[in-house]
Amino acid sequence: MGEILELEDSEVLAGTHIKDTCAKAIKLADVSKKHVHFKFNDTDVTVQPGELVDNVVTRWDTDREAAYQILINSEKYKQRQVQREAEEKAAREAHMTESAQTEAEMREAKVPCPKTPAQLVEYIESLVNRQHDYGTCVYAMSMAAEAAFNYVSGKEGCTGFQASCADLDIIRRTRNIKGPFMLIKGEDALYPQYDLQERLAESMEKWKPWLKEQAVKRLADTGHAHPNVIAHWKKLAE
Repeated sequence: MGEILELEDSEVLAGTHIKDTCAKAIKLADVSKKHVHFKFNDTDVTVQPGELVDNVVTRWDTDREAAYQILINSEKYKQRQVQREAEEKAAREAHMTESAQTEAEMREAKVPCPKTPAQLVEYIESLVNRQHDYGTCVYAMSMAAEAAFNYVSGKEGCTGFQASCADLDIIRRTRNIKGPFMLIKGEDALYPQYDLQERLAESMEKWKPWLKEQAVKRLADTGHAHPNVIAHWKKLAE
């Protein structure tokens, strides 16, 4: 077979389609007149000059499926599956109560991820049915809300992106926010790649059409605002 070239990792990026990667490998093989190797989703692929993309994809898919069958039929995999099932059973049967008592303890406590409705109810009850002061009741609300959030997220198999959209929607609803908004973390100011002023300026630029629309509506509907406010609305409407 002779020398085998390696397709650079930069050519096999996450999210790249197998066909595109095969095409790149074949192109390199044709130019170099050598075999080219790469790994895609943990499956080794070696192409030779003159091969067709579809043929390589079929070979990759066959090898991938064969490797998968070997894996799931291995004794090690079966033992791990038994262990996973035991762990899942224990996790679903575990009691979930919040042990943190003081405001400081509750602020630092990690909220669990209930797997069953019974666990969720048990956890919320452990937060509600106790003596509270002005501060601890705040965390009882937020911790109960996060527990419900975690339960639904796990039940629906949500992605991180879906979860991030959901928690922003929680803020929108609880704060009764009617228009666009953004979150700025003070800790980001510790790192130069996060230009908070620029981020805010970019957002304000994107919000201009909405601000104009709202200003026009308020000018038409409201005649009792402060003169400074009306002047500001006129500026936005223009």
